[in-house]
Amino acid sequence: MKYGTETKERIERAAIRLFSKQGVPATSIREIAIEADVSKGAMYSHYVSKEELAWSLFSRGWSEMGAELRRLTRERQSLRQQFRAMTRYVFETYEKDPEFVRFIYFSRHEHLRRVSPVMRANPYRVFKIAIVEAIARGEIPKQNAEASTAMVAGMLIQMIDTRALGRIKQGLEEFSDLVADRCYRIVSA
Repeated sequence: MKYGTETKERIERAAIRLFSKQGVPATSIREIAIEADVSKGAMYSHYVSKEELAWSLFSRGWSEMGAELRRLTRERQSLRQQFRAMTRYVFETYEKDPEFVRFIYFSRHEHLRRVSPVMRANPYRVFKIAIVEAIARGEIPKQNAEASTAMVAGMLIQMIDTRALGRIKQGLEEFSDLVADRCYRIVSA
């Protein structure tokens, strides 16, 4: 059983590396098997298809990030504090495992149609709930929460994209408070 778990983990890490570099559509099962140093049979014993593997990795990562963001918002009172904690978490997670975060953010368009409303641990949803609750508390003006969430999420995603492309050399953590404060200014104006 342990061998099976280790094999599955090697497959998943290899897939994340290749998916983050090449994208899901451009990556083959054969390439993943070679990268993981397993047979194609071993691949298929763990995952029915490349698409199932990609969805499994995406949905688990998306949910884990959402759960942690939700925990961070619950521990803080103000939206500014929540934005700072959430931005720091996203940026620190990128710096710890850039391949994983690139995979999650770069492949989200391929998978978002499958994200159901009952998937409570959803990073986008956590940002939206924080904004809606800040509006309800009177902390920020009434506004279209969906549009505001898109602007805030877009800023974080653009920072990740820019870092991934090598245009920002420093670690993203150096920018987390600045970005969070700019996000807060967007929704508080």
